Amino acid sequence: MKQPKKLTNVNTYLIIALVIVVAVGLYFTLSVPVPKKEAPKIIPPKEIAITILQGCDECSNISSAVEAFKQQKTLNVTKVEEISLEDAKALAKEYNISRLPAIIVKGDIANLSVKSLVQKGDALVFEQAPPPYYDLAENRVKGKVTLTVLSDKTCKDCFDLSKIVSQLKEAQIKIVSETAVDAKSDEGKALVAKYKIEKLPTLVFNKEALEYDVIKQVWDQVGSKESDGSLVLRFVNPPYLNVSTGKTEGLVGLTYLVDKTCDTCYNASVLKGLFEQSFSISFNKEETVDVSSTKGKTLVKKYNIELVPTVVMSKEAGAYPGLVENWAQVGTQEEGAFVFTKVPVLKGYFDQSGGTLVYKNLTSGEVVSGNSTAAAEADITPPSAEK
Repeated sequence: MKQPKKLTNVNTYLIIALVIVVAVGLYFTLSVPVPKKEAPKIIPPKEIAITILQGCDECSNISSAVEAFKQQKTLNVTKVEEISLEDAKALAKEYNISRLPAIIVKGDIANLSVKSLVQKGDALVFEQAPPPYYDLAENRVKGKVTLTVLSDKTCKDCFDLSKIVSQLKEAQIKIVSETAVDAKSDEGKALVAKYKIEKLPTLVFNKEALEYDVIKQVWDQVGSKESDGSLVLRFVNPPYLNVSTGKTEGLVGLTYLVDKTCDTCYNASVLKGLFEQSFSISFNKEETVDVSSTKGKTLVKKYNIELVPTVVMSKEAGAYPGLVENWAQVGTQEEGAFVFTKVPVLKGYFDQSGGTLVYKNLTSGEVVSGNSTAAAEADITPPSAEK
């Protein structure tokens, strides 16, 4: 069998995307100049002068780029000059620069290879500063984000959106205003009606959030763009409150089905951890049922269960898109319930953790070890949280 796809809900994807982008420490890096001819034993450093065109107090800081130049042994930075916004406008026009801050490098730039810098006349120019930046065409700062966190305070089990907000801030997204609004307040009711919000909690951004590539690249998959320019997060992580029904969805019931006569069988509780880790599932109740009990016999017959230990999850698991998409590879859906049937897929997990998968075949009565052929046929490690 093939390994289940490592999918999580769209909000987790958003968080992952933010973490990946924020890992960049500098906006560009320098490479060693490549001479046209074979380099002599001693090459004098290239002398360059750097001009920093400032944008605004809120604009991103690109001064770290200057340090990157200075650290290059093949370069000698003879001058660094910073120019204020008003003075920078004229120079920006001369070099056809559309946003500030920017950097202009002059001097011995022949054969100087610098990522993200483009040659314009007698200079190398860096003009792709991340937001917030000053847009010279519109004469305003772009990338100043306002954020409204809309939630129902009575929903104690709902997903905590502060996790996403924290990731946004760590990704250097400039949130200049953050407001918490209760959906039951007059303001909250107005927002729910205005944007036809169906699930809570959610986030509402101003259009400036789309200045950040990490949001722009995924927004069509996770949210909507409203006529007034606002951005509304639509796919929220369960558990969430269904606005139309007033009920909390995504709290999953978990039933462990075991055979107490199998002392060596694996502990089915590992499945809970795997589901939590891989799909961020929230469980609100658990119970353990033995196959010899009346309820156990009913479950075995109802869901045609052959291998134990196993688990049955309630229909609420259907609120997790990643789980639903992958479930056919590890189990079946029976009358709304999610039944884990392909126990041998756990072999990879036990191999990695240094254990041995042992389970029981109820049809044959055989206790199967992870070293057996039956287990080896499905050598799949359940998905782990993506980094």
